Amino acid sequence: MADQNDDSINKFKVGKDSVVIGNVSFNADIGDGCVIIGATDAYDNTIINTPMAVGRGAFAGPGSIAIGAGAGAGSDIIFVLHQLNDIIQNTNDPELIKSFSTFISSLQSPKPDKSKLTKLWDGIKVAATLNGAISLTSKVANFLATL
Repeated sequence: MADQNDDSINKFKVGKDSVVIGNVSFNADIGDGCVIIGATDAYDNTIINTPMAVGRGAFAGPGSIAIGAGAGAGSDIIFVLHQLNDIIQNTNDPELIKSFSTFISSLQSPKPDKSKLTKLWDGIKVAATLNGAISLTSKVANFLATL
């Protein structure tokens, strides 16, 4: 048995785009795109009650929780954003990918800043339209108009 002061105890390797939440105390190699959720309180309960999207390509609308690769929750716009994300990721354009990621993060804020969203969206819309996402960008634009 290993000594409690041994640096190898409770260490694990986490793969690309993986998420580990809570108390996870085991030695493991966590693969790419995995979501591991351990206990989040002192009684070994896992409590998730904050709106969030966790996992590669996950999207969640306000007040929603989506967990896992490609998970979506909250509204039909989530599906559209997921499709748009796929197109944007396939462009391999780092600036466009970063702008879209910032847009999604801003959209998930409890009180989204509409002017910031509009500015980000204008840049995304032009680039995404050029990459075959015309119908998706119009659906997102209609959604933003309701904010």
